Amino acid sequence: MPKRTINIGQPPGNLGDGDTLRDAFDKTNANFDELYTVYPIVDTSLDHDDPTVEGTIAKALEDAGNAGGGLIVLGPGTFTCPNTTLNVPQNVVIKGVGRATTTIKITGSQDGITLTNWFSGVENLALWMPVTNPGDGIKIVTNYTHLRDLLFIGSSPTSWAINADRSNVCKIDNVAMGTIGPYNFYGNGILFQNTDPVGSPFNFGDSLLTKVDITLAASNTTALKFHGPDDSNKVINNILLSQVEVLVEGGATGCVGIHLRNAKRITCNHVDLENLEVAVIEESAGSGNNVSSNNVFISTFVLGTVTSYQSFGVVNRRLFLGCDNLTPDNLSDTDVMFPRSLWLSDNKCRIQGPADGYLSIDDGTDTNGLHLIANSENPSIRPKSNSTTALLSLGKANSRGVECLPGIILPVQTVPLSDAVDGTVAQFAAGVVGPNRGLYQLRDSNWIFIG
Repeated sequence: MPKRTINIGQPPGNLGDGDTLRDAFDKTNANFDELYTVYPIVDTSLDHDDPTVEGTIAKALEDAGNAGGGLIVLGPGTFTCPNTTLNVPQNVVIKGVGRATTTIKITGSQDGITLTNWFSGVENLALWMPVTNPGDGIKIVTNYTHLRDLLFIGSSPTSWAINADRSNVCKIDNVAMGTIGPYNFYGNGILFQNTDPVGSPFNFGDSLLTKVDITLAASNTTALKFHGPDDSNKVINNILLSQVEVLVEGGATGCVGIHLRNAKRITCNHVDLENLEVAVIEESAGSGNNVSSNNVFISTFVLGTVTSYQSFGVVNRRLFLGCDNLTPDNLSDTDVMFPRSLWLSDNKCRIQGPADGYLSIDDGTDTNGLHLIANSENPSIRPKSNSTTALLSLGKANSRGVECLPGIILPVQTVPLSDAVDGTVAQFAAGVVGPNRGLYQLRDSNWIFIG
């Protein structure tokens, strides 16, 4: 809302060309209303979840909600909440002065902060959760919310730093969960879900996650999970992950990077997954004819991980583009994978370039199919097949022949071949290189009729 400026007229004044007294004070009141939508909180000695005490975060949230919106500005220090979840009303934002300077510390078993109304958010602070707390850090149960410039510390292996339940259009930006070093995070990372598919029979998601860094320090935890309801045909969908990093530290085991369950149109762009038990799990589950599909992995990198990818149930229509060490356990004719391999025809044919200078076309087993090796000094085609059912193989096992079942078709040539080399076999029409129609072989630069 813009500042209201009082028109005081032209000097020397009292000429009746300025605002009336009433208009002047209307503008004054409006300016004060604008000023008082900012609620500064600085006293760290209070229990800040008590809305009956002036100067607490809870009281400021209540006042801002009653006023139709406002900005709760927290000063430096640690603001303790021992019993009750902080509820952020519509059009209200909590903002600290820095992730290493302002901390909201939850000491009870409750959720830390809930966003239950549109256009609300939390910014620029750290949220500390006790390791014995089963509650979530921030729970979102509404649409059009934002979280940015946050650090999550502590938490427990049964809780989530961010739990978006039946939420659309959320923006999560520049968020860290633990760090390598001074701040450990023992919980799970970010969860999108729908726990009430009967009351909320919709697809949820439609959100953006950018610059998210998750360092898991507890065993059997998950960094990111997108969980559509199991007993419904609804899904979590349309979420973009951009520049996301997941690490494991402190010897934690059994950790999962990304878990897609009944999820569609989830795009992972420039995602780094390191030192996990499983980098990606993708599945459809439940009794609602669910399908996990149309999920995209672009420049997704997997390092130091036991299993890069697992799938369960109906999983299809995936794209893997420019990924490293992310290897699906199976592929179908609706999937596309570049650049390591291109699969065609229901996991039956693979085109790949495993190393510089050669190309394989096979059924997924390196010993079956075509193996083409190019060498600038001695170009050659070398056999790689041991399959007895191949329609075309450049040599069977321990052979250097060419086999084509049921046969080879050589088109009739009606003019001499200008680029033929010794050993070439071709079929010519009568009178082209000899009097008879048939097969000829070039030997010592002469075409010899062979049948």
